[in-house]
Amino acid sequence: MTVRRIGRDRGVDVLDRFRRGAVRLERVSETDETRAVAIIEQYRDKAFSYTDATSFAIMERLRIEAAFSFDRHFQQFGRTTLGLDG
Repeated sequence: MTVRRIGRDRGVDVLDRFRRGAVRLERVSETDETRAVAIIEQYRDKAFSYTDATSFAIMERLRIEAAFSFDRHFQQFGRTTLGLDG
């Protein structure tokens, strides 16, 4: 989420929802970080960022197959994206 994309007021509203527990926040664990590095090393032909890779690690851990994302890296990693055109 970027403030530029959704606007400052909407961004503050989203953060408030996190604080109130209306949205589940999953934190990156040390195990996720280790897996993220392994993903980056395994997929040398991809331009996965560390943020991408930690997201993938969390998705693996929680068995999440789809992400609401406009980032094609999720598809490259074999995940379904809700928010991208086929």
